[in-house]
Amino acid sequence: MMLAVLALQTMLALTPPPRENLLIVAPASCAASLDAFVAFKRTQPNIASCRLLILEDALQATESSADAAEKLKRAVYAHWKAGSCDALLLVGDCTLMPFRYMMLDRRDSNAFNTAFYPSDLYYADLARADGTFDDWNSARDGTQAGYFGEVHGETDKQSPINFDAISYLPEIAVGRWPARDAKEVSTIAAKSMETEIAWKQARAKPELLVVAVGGWIDNQAAIKKLARVATPTDPAPWSVRCLSFFDAQTPATEPNLRAALATSPRIVCHTGHGSPHGWEQCLNIETLTPTKDTQAIPVLFSIGCSTAEVAPQPPYAAYLDAFGVAHKGTNAGEIFTAPPPPPHVLQPSEFDANSLSEDAIRMRRGGAACVIGCVTGAQPCAQTLLNGFVEAARTRSEDSVGVWWKAAITHYHNAEHLSTLKSDSGWYPPSIFFQAMKFILLGDPTLHPL
Repeated sequence: MMLAVLALQTMLALTPPPRENLLIVAPASCAASLDAFVAFKRTQPNIASCRLLILEDALQATESSADAAEKLKRAVYAHWKAGSCDALLLVGDCTLMPFRYMMLDRRDSNAFNTAFYPSDLYYADLARADGTFDDWNSARDGTQAGYFGEVHGETDKQSPINFDAISYLPEIAVGRWPARDAKEVSTIAAKSMETEIAWKQARAKPELLVVAVGGWIDNQAAIKKLARVATPTDPAPWSVRCLSFFDAQTPATEPNLRAALATSPRIVCHTGHGSPHGWEQCLNIETLTPTKDTQAIPVLFSIGCSTAEVAPQPPYAAYLDAFGVAHKGTNAGEIFTAPPPPPHVLQPSEFDANSLSEDAIRMRRGGAACVIGCVTGAQPCAQTLLNGFVEAARTRSEDSVGVWWKAAITHYHNAEHLSTLKSDSGWYPPSIFFQAMKFILLGDPTLHPL
């Protein structure tokens, strides 16, 4: 028996890590800034192939009357069907790289009970269960023809929550670099390459840091369970440390988190209130500024509200609609007496939103290598997403951050029973349904943190 166990351990040790086919999509204006990065990725043992697809070429090659987001998705779908895309890196923020906005029938009479949120799950969820292309637009009567990934149930109690009957389950891992120009692409690429090298050369065991801040919900039991689940028997992929509101010795304060970051934890998970400017009580952009250039940078995952705002949120915020008309939004007094026009897939810079998560990726030194966060308000059920991510990382430490995120979405879909979710008299069921749709991975999805 012992010989069989040793033989199995030897076989596993000799098994090469999973390899991914990486597709990078970038506008022509940023292509030259990616030369070194593409060459670097092609040398990595976890990359089976790395291809650069110019956005403009993809849009021209797709014969369709659809908008740029759908044309791009069809191009990615073709690569996936051909077996040449397991992971997708979108290069560009909302001004450069198309975003698909999903729709929620959020109760707000000034907005005609309509809200739009950017969702990169659109590019990950390529196909229906039978493998055919999923355009996230099954309902096309009247206004619905321009609305994608519609989620009903807050106002409309009669229709299915999954109004557009999307698959939801991702076929590929998707990440995005929120670069605004070629210079920022060069900066992010250089930092990403340096981080990957530093992680591989690090001698100390990687650390998972769990940061739980009070004043949000009473999730003490969930955090303690997460810490227990994350701490497997040896050989463990990481050590685990907590900064928490329920531990007087190590509370989740900004000074304590700053000190913890100085020891270079590999993954930092956060629960608590958030905003576009940081994690309440414990993290802001200054916290992520290194005291020395050699500080290794982490993967950040926050389930706080709006920590990863990446684009305007129509029709509340000012936005450009799909027909080229600018709107000042309900926040500035606009009232919609008919269904609001859907957002254009590209937004001008004057309507762009910004967040700490984007800045953390753009920073040349410090910041973060990858960030997973919410583009708008998050709800407590996001804890299920975080649990799925940590479990995937613990049990599949040889995989990439994108694979863990993909597994987290699948875990969420199953654990929260999205396929059978029904509306009730309140607003929460549709929020449960579209929770993972409004989280985004910023960074290279093929990075290997462990």
